[in-house]
Amino acid sequence: MRLSNYILDNLECILKEWEEFAATLVPLEQKTDKALLQDHLKQMLEAIAADLDQSQTAHEKAEKSKGHSDSAPEEETAASIHGLDRLALGFSLNAAMAEYRALRASVTRLWQESLVNKPLPATAMGDLIRFNEAIDQSINESVTSYSFEKEQQTRVFDAILSSSPDLSFTLDLTGKFTYANKSFINLLELPLDKIVGKSYADLELPGAEEFERQLQQVINDKKQFRGEMAYTSPSGQAGFYDYILVPTMNNDGVPEAVAGTARNITERKAAEDENWQKANYDLLTGLPNRRLFLDRLMQNVKHAERMGNQLALLFIDLDRFKEANDTFGHDAGDLLLRRVADRIRAYVRETDTVARLGGDEFVVIMQNFGDIDHVNRVVEKILKGLATTFEIYTHHIEISSSIGVAIFPQDASIPDELIKNADQAMYAAKTAGRNCRRFFA
Repeated sequence: MRLSNYILDNLECILKEWEEFAATLVPLEQKTDKALLQDHLKQMLEAIAADLDQSQTAHEKAEKSKGHSDSAPEEETAASIHGLDRLALGFSLNAAMAEYRALRASVTRLWQESLVNKPLPATAMGDLIRFNEAIDQSINESVTSYSFEKEQQTRVFDAILSSSPDLSFTLDLTGKFTYANKSFINLLELPLDKIVGKSYADLELPGAEEFERQLQQVINDKKQFRGEMAYTSPSGQAGFYDYILVPTMNNDGVPEAVAGTARNITERKAAEDENWQKANYDLLTGLPNRRLFLDRLMQNVKHAERMGNQLALLFIDLDRFKEANDTFGHDAGDLLLRRVADRIRAYVRETDTVARLGGDEFVVIMQNFGDIDHVNRVVEKILKGLATTFEIYTHHIEISSSIGVAIFPQDASIPDELIKNADQAMYAAKTAGRNCRRFFA
Protein backbone atom coordinates (compact mmCIF):
# COMPACT_ATOMS: atom_id res chain seq x y z
CA MET A 1 0.00 0.00 0.00
CA ARG A 2 1.36 3.37 -0.98
CA LEU A 3 1.96 5.88 1.84
CA SER A 4 -0.64 8.29 0.40
CA ASN A 5 -3.32 5.59 0.51
CA TYR A 6 -2.29 4.53 4.01
CA ILE A 7 -2.60 8.13 5.31
CA LEU A 8 -6.09 8.59 3.85
CA ASP A 9 -7.30 5.16 5.02
CA ASN A 10 -5.96 5.60 8.58
CA LEU A 11 -6.63 9.25 9.35
CA GLU A 12 -8.50 8.45 12.56
CA CYS A 13 -5.68 6.34 13.93
CA ILE A 14 -3.09 9.02 13.12
CA LEU A 15 -5.31 11.75 14.57
CA LYS A 16 -5.74 9.79 17.79
CA GLU A 17 -1.97 9.56 18.35
CA TRP A 18 -1.67 13.26 17.47
CA GLU A 19 -4.30 14.22 20.04
CA GLU A 20 -2.68 12.20 22.83
CA PHE A 21 0.75 13.66 22.19
CA ALA A 22 -0.46 17.24 21.67
CA ALA A 23 -2.38 17.09 24.94
CA THR A 24 0.91 16.63 26.80
CA LEU A 25 2.25 19.88 25.33
CA VAL A 26 -0.60 22.23 26.22
CA PRO A 27 0.29 24.65 29.05
CA LEU A 28 -1.51 23.72 32.28
CA GLU A 29 -3.53 26.93 32.32
CA GLN A 30 -4.72 26.32 28.73
CA LYS A 31 -6.01 22.72 28.98
CA THR A 32 -8.72 22.30 26.37
CA ASP A 33 -10.75 19.66 24.52
CA LYS A 34 -9.05 17.23 22.13
CA ALA A 35 -11.02 18.40 19.11
CA LEU A 36 -9.28 21.76 19.27
CA LEU A 37 -5.90 20.03 19.43
CA GLN A 38 -6.54 18.43 16.03
CA ASP A 39 -7.34 21.76 14.39
CA HIS A 40 -5.94 21.58 10.84
CA LEU A 41 -4.03 18.30 10.99
CA LYS A 42 -6.59 16.47 8.86
CA GLN A 43 -6.31 19.08 6.10
CA MET A 44 -2.50 18.95 6.29
CA LEU A 45 -2.42 15.17 5.98
CA GLU A 46 -4.91 15.19 3.12
CA ALA A 47 -2.79 17.79 1.31
CA ILE A 48 0.36 15.71 1.89
CA ALA A 49 -1.37 12.56 0.59
CA ALA A 50 -2.59 14.39 -2.52
CA ASP A 51 0.92 15.69 -3.15
CA LEU A 52 2.38 12.17 -2.86
CA ASP A 53 0.02 10.99 -5.61
CA GLN A 54 1.10 13.69 -8.04
CA SER A 55 4.03 13.16 -10.33
CA GLN A 56 7.00 15.51 -10.04
CA THR A 57 9.32 16.91 -12.64
CA ALA A 58 13.06 16.84 -12.08
CA HIS A 59 12.96 20.59 -11.41
CA GLU A 60 10.20 20.21 -8.79
CA LYS A 61 12.16 17.45 -7.06
CA ALA A 62 15.25 19.61 -6.97
CA GLU A 63 13.34 22.58 -5.58
CA LYS A 64 11.62 20.53 -2.87
CA SER A 65 14.89 18.92 -1.88
CA LYS A 66 16.12 22.45 -1.17
CA GLY A 67 13.04 23.23 0.95
CA HIS A 68 11.44 25.54 -1.61
CA SER A 69 7.64 25.67 -1.59
CA ASP A 70 5.23 25.70 -4.50
CA SER A 71 2.92 28.08 -2.63
CA ALA A 72 3.36 31.83 -2.47
CA PRO A 73 4.79 33.20 0.83
CA GLU A 74 1.59 35.10 1.64
CA GLU A 75 -0.67 32.13 0.84
CA GLU A 76 -2.64 30.85 3.81
CA THR A 77 -2.24 27.10 4.29
CA ALA A 78 -3.46 24.58 6.85
CA ALA A 79 0.05 24.53 8.36
CA SER A 80 0.28 28.34 8.67
CA ILE A 81 -3.15 28.48 10.35
CA HIS A 82 -2.04 25.64 12.61
CA GLY A 83 0.96 27.70 13.76
CA LEU A 84 -1.28 30.65 14.68
CA ASP A 85 -3.67 28.39 16.58
CA ARG A 86 -0.82 26.84 18.54
CA LEU A 87 0.41 30.30 19.50
CA ALA A 88 -3.10 31.21 20.71
CA LEU A 89 -3.18 28.03 22.81
CA GLY A 90 0.05 29.06 24.54
CA PHE A 91 2.38 26.53 22.83
CA SER A 92 6.07 27.40 22.85
CA LEU A 93 7.92 27.19 19.55
CA ASN A 94 9.72 24.07 20.77
CA ALA A 95 6.39 22.45 21.63
CA ALA A 96 5.00 23.23 18.17
CA MET A 97 8.10 21.72 16.56
CA ALA A 98 7.82 18.64 18.78
CA GLU A 99 4.37 17.98 17.36
CA TYR A 100 5.75 17.69 13.85
CA ARG A 101 8.58 15.43 14.94
CA ALA A 102 6.03 13.18 16.64
CA LEU A 103 3.80 13.23 13.55
CA ARG A 104 6.69 12.27 11.28
CA ALA A 105 7.71 9.37 13.54
CA SER A 106 4.13 8.24 14.13
CA VAL A 107 3.10 8.07 10.47
CA THR A 108 6.35 6.36 9.46
CA ARG A 109 6.04 3.75 12.23
CA LEU A 110 2.37 3.02 11.63
CA TRP A 111 2.96 2.65 7.87
CA GLN A 112 5.91 0.30 8.42
CA GLU A 113 3.84 -1.81 10.83
CA SER A 114 1.12 -2.09 8.17
CA LEU A 115 3.66 -3.44 5.64
CA VAL A 116 4.91 -6.33 7.80
CA ASN A 117 4.76 -9.58 5.77
CA LYS A 118 3.59 -7.59 2.74
CA PRO A 119 5.52 -6.71 -0.42
CA LEU A 120 7.19 -3.29 -0.25
CA PRO A 121 5.69 -0.83 -2.78
CA ALA A 122 8.09 0.23 -5.51
CA THR A 123 7.43 3.85 -4.60
CA ALA A 124 8.18 3.34 -0.86
CA MET A 125 11.54 5.13 -0.77
CA GLY A 126 10.27 7.98 -2.90
CA ASP A 127 7.13 8.27 -0.78
CA LEU A 128 9.19 8.53 2.41
CA ILE A 129 11.42 11.21 0.92
CA ARG A 130 8.48 13.23 -0.33
CA PHE A 131 6.60 12.74 2.97
CA ASN A 132 9.57 14.12 4.92
CA GLU A 133 9.85 17.02 2.49
CA ALA A 134 6.14 17.74 2.96
CA ILE A 135 6.49 17.61 6.75
CA ASP A 136 9.47 19.96 6.56
CA GLN A 137 7.43 22.32 4.39
CA SER A 138 4.57 22.23 6.90
CA ILE A 139 7.02 22.97 9.69
CA ASN A 140 8.35 25.93 7.72
CA GLU A 141 4.87 27.33 7.05
CA SER A 142 3.73 26.77 10.65
CA VAL A 143 6.86 28.25 12.24
CA THR A 144 6.84 31.22 9.85
CA SER A 145 3.26 32.13 10.78
CA TYR A 146 3.98 31.47 14.47
CA SER A 147 7.13 33.61 14.45
CA PHE A 148 5.54 36.44 12.46
CA GLU A 149 2.58 36.61 14.84
CA LYS A 150 4.86 36.41 17.87
CA GLU A 151 7.07 39.20 16.55
CA GLN A 152 4.02 41.29 15.73
CA GLN A 153 2.69 40.76 19.25
CA THR A 154 6.07 41.78 20.63
CA ARG A 155 6.09 44.94 18.49
CA VAL A 156 2.55 45.84 19.55
CA PHE A 157 3.39 45.09 23.19
CA ASP A 158 6.51 47.24 22.99
CA ALA A 159 4.56 50.06 21.32
CA ILE A 160 1.96 49.98 24.07
CA LEU A 161 4.59 50.02 26.81
CA SER A 162 6.63 52.72 25.07
CA SER A 163 3.63 55.03 24.85
CA SER A 164 2.75 54.50 28.52
CA PRO A 165 3.87 57.09 31.09
CA ASP A 166 4.33 54.22 33.56
CA LEU A 167 7.75 52.61 33.94
CA SER A 168 7.90 49.02 32.68
CA PHE A 169 10.85 46.63 32.92
CA THR A 170 11.78 42.96 33.21
CA LEU A 171 14.59 41.29 35.11
CA ASP A 172 16.10 37.82 34.91
CA LEU A 173 16.46 35.59 37.95
CA THR A 174 19.89 37.08 38.75
CA GLY A 175 18.41 40.57 38.96
CA LYS A 176 19.74 41.81 35.61
CA PHE A 177 17.50 44.05 33.51
CA THR A 178 16.37 42.42 30.26
CA TYR A 179 13.92 45.11 29.10
CA ALA A 180 13.05 48.72 29.86
CA ASN A 181 10.41 50.85 28.16
CA LYS A 182 10.85 54.42 26.96
CA SER A 183 9.58 56.02 30.20
CA PHE A 184 12.08 54.01 32.26
CA ILE A 185 14.92 54.88 29.88
CA ASN A 186 14.03 58.59 30.02
CA LEU A 187 13.88 58.56 33.82
CA LEU A 188 17.31 56.96 34.21
CA GLU A 189 18.64 59.17 31.38
CA LEU A 190 20.56 56.18 30.00
CA PRO A 191 20.40 54.40 26.62
CA LEU A 192 18.80 50.94 26.63
CA ASP A 193 22.11 49.15 26.05
CA LYS A 194 23.44 50.73 29.26
CA ILE A 195 20.49 49.33 31.24
CA VAL A 196 20.03 45.82 29.84
CA GLY A 197 22.40 43.36 31.47
CA LYS A 198 22.90 45.58 34.54
CA SER A 199 21.48 45.03 38.01
CA TYR A 200 19.75 47.56 40.24
CA ALA A 201 22.99 47.97 42.17
CA ASP A 202 25.08 48.27 38.98
CA LEU A 203 22.95 51.27 37.98
CA GLU A 204 23.52 52.79 41.46
CA LEU A 205 19.79 53.20 42.04
CA PRO A 206 18.67 54.10 45.59
CA GLY A 207 17.78 51.30 48.00
CA ALA A 208 19.47 48.64 45.86
CA GLU A 209 20.00 46.22 48.74
CA GLU A 210 16.34 46.40 49.78
CA PHE A 211 15.11 46.14 46.18
CA GLU A 212 17.19 43.03 45.50
CA ARG A 213 15.87 41.47 48.72
CA GLN A 214 12.32 42.12 47.50
CA LEU A 215 13.18 40.67 44.10
CA GLN A 216 14.46 37.47 45.69
CA GLN A 217 11.33 37.29 47.82
CA VAL A 218 9.16 37.45 44.67
CA ILE A 219 11.16 34.63 43.08
CA ASN A 220 11.14 32.44 46.21
CA ASP A 221 7.49 32.98 47.17
CA LYS A 222 6.16 33.13 43.58
CA LYS A 223 4.01 36.07 44.70
CA GLN A 224 3.89 39.69 43.62
CA PHE A 225 5.33 42.47 45.79
CA ARG A 226 4.15 46.08 45.97
CA GLY A 227 6.21 48.93 47.35
CA GLU A 228 6.97 52.65 47.19
CA MET A 229 10.20 54.53 46.67
CA ALA A 230 11.55 58.02 46.07
CA TYR A 231 13.90 58.69 43.15
CA THR A 232 15.71 61.74 41.85
CA SER A 233 16.90 61.58 38.25
CA PRO A 234 20.46 62.60 37.29
CA SER A 235 19.08 65.94 36.07
CA GLY A 236 17.47 66.57 39.47
CA GLN A 237 13.84 65.63 38.76
CA ALA A 238 12.48 64.28 42.06
CA GLY A 239 9.55 61.89 42.16
CA PHE A 240 7.80 59.27 44.23
CA TYR A 241 6.84 55.93 42.69
CA ASP A 242 4.46 53.09 43.47
CA TYR A 243 5.87 49.86 41.99
CA ILE A 244 4.90 46.21 41.68
CA LEU A 245 7.08 43.16 40.97
CA VAL A 246 5.38 40.09 39.50
CA PRO A 247 6.98 36.68 38.84
CA THR A 248 6.49 35.19 35.37
CA MET A 249 6.25 31.40 35.33
CA ASN A 250 7.09 28.76 32.77
CA ASN A 251 4.77 25.87 31.88
CA ASP A 252 5.97 23.92 34.95
CA GLY A 253 5.09 26.76 37.33
CA VAL A 254 8.74 27.69 37.92
CA PRO A 255 9.72 31.40 37.93
CA GLU A 256 11.69 32.33 34.81
CA ALA A 257 11.75 36.13 35.13
CA VAL A 258 10.26 39.07 37.02
CA ALA A 259 8.18 41.79 35.41
CA GLY A 260 7.96 45.20 37.01
CA THR A 261 5.93 48.36 36.56
CA ALA A 262 6.05 51.64 38.45
CA ARG A 263 3.77 54.67 38.45
CA ASN A 264 4.67 58.23 39.34
CA ILE A 265 2.52 59.14 42.35
CA THR A 266 4.35 62.33 43.29
CA GLU A 267 1.24 64.52 43.01
CA ARG A 268 -0.93 61.99 44.82
CA LYS A 269 1.69 61.61 47.55
CA ALA A 270 1.95 65.39 47.94
CA ALA A 271 -1.85 65.62 48.22
CA GLU A 272 -1.89 62.82 50.80
CA ASP A 273 0.87 64.51 52.78
CA GLU A 274 -0.96 67.83 52.60
CA ASN A 275 -4.21 66.24 53.79
CA TRP A 276 -2.38 64.47 56.60
CA GLN A 277 -0.70 67.73 57.55
CA LYS A 278 -4.05 69.52 57.65
CA ALA A 279 -5.59 66.74 59.70
CA ASN A 280 -2.80 66.62 62.26
CA TYR A 281 -1.26 70.09 62.50
CA ASP A 282 -2.59 73.47 63.54
CA LEU A 283 -2.71 75.67 60.43
CA LEU A 284 -1.93 78.86 62.34
CA THR A 285 1.10 77.85 64.41
CA GLY A 286 2.31 74.72 62.63
CA LEU A 287 2.18 72.82 65.94
CA PRO A 288 0.56 69.39 66.32
CA ASN A 289 -3.19 69.80 66.85
CA ARG A 290 -5.42 68.03 69.37
CA ARG A 291 -5.68 64.89 67.22
CA LEU A 292 -1.93 64.39 66.84
CA PHE A 293 -1.32 65.42 70.45
CA LEU A 294 -3.67 62.69 71.74
CA ASP A 295 -1.96 60.10 69.55
CA ARG A 296 1.52 61.12 70.72
CA LEU A 297 0.45 61.23 74.35
CA MET A 298 -0.90 57.68 74.11
CA GLN A 299 2.35 56.46 72.50
CA ASN A 300 4.50 58.33 75.04
CA VAL A 301 2.54 56.91 77.98
CA LYS A 302 2.93 53.35 76.61
CA HIS A 303 6.67 53.91 76.13
CA ALA A 304 7.12 55.40 79.61
CA GLU A 305 5.17 52.51 81.14
CA ARG A 306 7.27 49.96 79.24
CA MET A 307 10.57 51.63 80.19
CA GLY A 308 9.58 52.54 83.75
CA ASN A 309 10.07 56.27 83.11
CA GLN A 310 8.18 59.36 84.22
CA LEU A 311 6.30 61.68 81.88
CA ALA A 312 5.16 65.23 82.51
CA LEU A 313 2.19 66.94 80.87
CA LEU A 314 2.14 70.74 80.93
CA PHE A 315 -1.21 72.43 80.30
CA ILE A 316 -0.65 76.10 79.34
CA ASP A 317 -3.39 78.72 79.15
CA LEU A 318 -2.56 82.31 78.17
CA ASP A 319 -3.55 85.13 80.52
CA ARG A 320 -5.15 88.27 79.05
CA PHE A 321 -4.97 86.97 75.48
CA LYS A 322 -8.63 87.84 74.80
CA GLU A 323 -8.03 91.44 75.86
CA ALA A 324 -5.01 91.73 73.51
CA ASN A 325 -6.96 90.16 70.66
CA ASP A 326 -9.92 92.52 71.15
CA THR A 327 -7.65 95.55 71.52
CA PHE A 328 -5.18 95.06 68.70
CA GLY A 329 -7.26 92.99 66.25
CA HIS A 330 -7.38 89.40 65.05
CA ASP A 331 -4.37 89.70 62.78
CA ALA A 332 -2.25 90.83 65.71
CA GLY A 333 -3.83 88.07 67.82
CA ASP A 334 -2.93 85.39 65.25
CA LEU A 335 0.64 86.64 65.04
CA LEU A 336 0.82 86.69 68.84
CA LEU A 337 -0.20 83.00 68.98
CA ARG A 338 2.53 82.12 66.46
CA ARG A 339 5.12 83.98 68.56
CA VAL A 340 3.90 82.21 71.71
CA ALA A 341 4.32 78.84 69.93
CA ASP A 342 7.88 79.81 68.93
CA ARG A 343 8.82 80.77 72.48
CA ILE A 344 7.43 77.58 74.03
CA ARG A 345 9.30 75.46 71.47
CA ALA A 346 12.50 77.32 72.31
CA TYR A 347 12.33 76.25 75.98
CA VAL A 348 11.85 72.49 75.47
CA ARG A 349 13.87 69.73 73.81
CA GLU A 350 13.28 68.56 70.24
CA THR A 351 12.16 65.20 71.61
CA ASP A 352 9.35 66.88 73.59
CA THR A 353 5.98 67.61 71.97
CA VAL A 354 4.46 71.09 71.89
CA ALA A 355 0.85 71.21 70.66
CA ARG A 356 -1.97 73.72 70.37
CA LEU A 357 -5.34 72.43 71.50
CA GLY A 358 -7.24 75.45 70.20
CA GLY A 359 -7.82 79.08 71.17
CA ASP A 360 -5.06 80.12 73.56
CA GLU A 361 -4.45 76.64 75.06
CA PHE A 362 -1.14 74.85 74.56
CA VAL A 363 0.29 71.62 75.95
CA VAL A 364 3.78 70.16 76.31
CA ILE A 365 4.66 66.48 76.71
CA MET A 366 8.03 66.04 78.42
CA GLN A 367 9.68 62.61 78.25
CA ASN A 368 12.65 61.02 79.97
CA PHE A 369 13.40 63.90 82.33
CA GLY A 370 15.84 63.31 85.16
CA ASP A 371 13.80 64.63 88.08
CA ILE A 372 10.99 67.03 88.98
CA ASP A 373 13.51 69.87 89.30
CA HIS A 374 14.08 69.65 85.54
CA VAL A 375 10.34 70.03 84.94
CA ASN A 376 10.29 73.02 87.29
CA ARG A 377 13.12 74.72 85.44
CA VAL A 378 11.39 74.29 82.08
CA VAL A 379 8.08 75.56 83.47
CA GLU A 380 9.86 78.59 84.95
CA LYS A 381 11.46 79.41 81.58
CA ILE A 382 8.08 79.23 79.86
CA LEU A 383 6.45 81.46 82.50
CA LYS A 384 9.17 84.08 82.19
CA GLY A 385 9.33 83.85 78.40
CA LEU A 386 5.58 84.33 77.92
CA ALA A 387 5.53 87.19 80.43
CA THR A 388 8.16 89.05 78.39
CA THR A 389 6.76 91.80 76.13
CA PHE A 390 5.79 90.79 72.60
CA GLU A 391 6.38 93.31 69.83
CA ILE A 392 3.57 92.76 67.34
CA TYR A 393 3.54 95.19 64.41
CA THR A 394 3.91 98.53 66.22
CA HIS A 395 2.36 97.30 69.46
CA HIS A 396 3.94 96.19 72.74
CA ILE A 397 1.70 93.46 74.09
CA GLU A 398 1.88 92.15 77.64
CA ILE A 399 0.45 88.73 78.47
CA SER A 400 1.36 85.87 80.79
CA SER A 401 0.39 82.25 81.31
CA SER A 402 -1.03 79.84 83.85
CA ILE A 403 0.51 76.37 83.79
CA GLY A 404 -0.79 73.13 85.27
CA VAL A 405 1.45 70.05 85.54
CA ALA A 406 0.55 66.37 85.97
CA ILE A 407 3.13 63.58 86.23
CA PHE A 408 2.82 60.00 84.97
CA PRO A 409 2.49 57.56 86.68
CA GLN A 410 1.99 59.07 90.14
CA ASP A 411 -0.74 61.55 89.15
CA ALA A 412 -2.44 59.37 86.53
CA SER A 413 -1.84 56.07 84.74
CA ILE A 414 -3.86 56.70 81.57
CA PRO A 415 -3.78 59.59 79.05
CA ASP A 416 -7.32 60.87 79.70
CA GLU A 417 -6.72 61.13 83.43
CA LEU A 418 -3.37 62.81 82.85
CA ILE A 419 -5.01 65.49 80.66
CA LYS A 420 -7.82 65.98 83.14
CA ASN A 421 -5.46 66.40 86.09
CA ALA A 422 -3.09 68.77 84.25
CA ASP A 423 -6.12 70.87 83.22
CA GLN A 424 -7.34 70.93 86.81
CA ALA A 425 -3.88 72.04 88.00
CA MET A 426 -3.92 74.84 85.37
CA TYR A 427 -7.23 76.15 86.73
CA ALA A 428 -5.70 76.10 90.21
CA ALA A 429 -2.92 78.35 88.84
CA LYS A 430 -5.54 80.70 87.36
CA THR A 431 -7.32 80.85 90.69
CA ALA A 432 -4.02 81.58 92.44
CA GLY A 433 -3.64 84.82 90.48
CA ARG A 434 -2.30 83.75 87.06
CA ASN A 435 1.26 83.93 85.76
CA CYS A 436 2.17 80.96 87.94
CA ARG A 437 2.29 77.16 87.94
CA ARG A 438 0.59 74.44 89.96
CA PHE A 439 1.36 70.75 90.11
CA PHE A 440 -1.57 68.40 90.43
CA ALA A 441 -2.23 67.35 94.02
